[in-house]
Amino acid sequence: MALLMALGAIVIIGVMIGGIVFVSTQDYRIGGNTVRQTRAAAAAELGLNRLPQDWNLADNRRPVGDTLTKTYTAPRGASVKVTVTKVSGVSFWAVSEGTAGAQGSQATARRRYATLFKLDMPQMNFMGAITTQGNTTVSGNVTVNGNDAPPAGWAACGATAPPVAGAAISPTTTATVNGSVTLSGSPPVLTSPAAGDTNTYFNYGNSNYQSLAAAATMTYAGGSLLNGVGPLVVGGVCQASVNPPNWGEPTHAAPATACESYFPIIHALGDLKVTTGRGQGILLVDGDFTVAGNFTFDGAVIVRGGLKMSGTGNK
Repeated sequence: MALLMALGAIVIIGVMIGGIVFVSTQDYRIGGNTVRQTRAAAAAELGLNRLPQDWNLADNRRPVGDTLTKTYTAPRGASVKVTVTKVSGVSFWAVSEGTAGAQGSQATARRRYATLFKLDMPQMNFMGAITTQGNTTVSGNVTVNGNDAPPAGWAACGATAPPVAGAAISPTTTATVNGSVTLSGSPPVLTSPAAGDTNTYFNYGNSNYQSLAAAATMTYAGGSLLNGVGPLVVGGVCQASVNPPNWGEPTHAAPATACESYFPIIHALGDLKVTTGRGQGILLVDGDFTVAGNFTFDGAVIVRGGLKMSGTGNK
């Protein structure tokens, strides 16, 4: 009888131990699966966060329906693949799939998130090559041209836009031309109430002057003097440099150079003077803007004060 009781006790203990091992194993597996699922979800979120940070401006020109794929490495062995499809002129559908696990006997966890990205492109009202609220005087050997044309070497600009005026002014101001000045456009000089409206200069669709200034790539103190603005490339990589000033590369070459796709937003907190060099993007000047010769800029220039260009070679 004692032997039977001992054997029964051993069986009961064995069953209990087996149950404990089973429950512990299940808890371990559930915990491991939860960890891998969390890592996969974090990786998928990382992919959606990295996409706008690493966005290449050249991808803006992709045709509708075209796709691109980006891959990233996440912490603790996780990875993520982001597939982006252009669905309209300014909208992109991004699907980010994070993966974690698949090490040894571990199961693989996957999480997939998606979102719609829309390019926030300022809708600026370019009424003329020069648009001003105040009186305008153009002197010297100067050409002001409102006819659209791609800069030299820019092969991917698409169709040209309709021509605008050479100079656009408000009805209460005048435009004076002295010397060998050529005003071209449709018409050469346009008088319009919109030129006297502050919305023309400071509101751009869903964006405005303040939001562009807040998103500036680089900021300069008032009274800054910059000499020799030009692209800066180190190890084949374009450097976002405030000083020496790198405002991108408007002179395109074949093969393309590193700073051709770099279009910064430049914000001067007061007066700004530039001598020689080249750049591209959007230039915001809170005060007066002075160009002292041999300077080229491709893009929008918005000056809250006065604009003075002297010397030769300014474009």
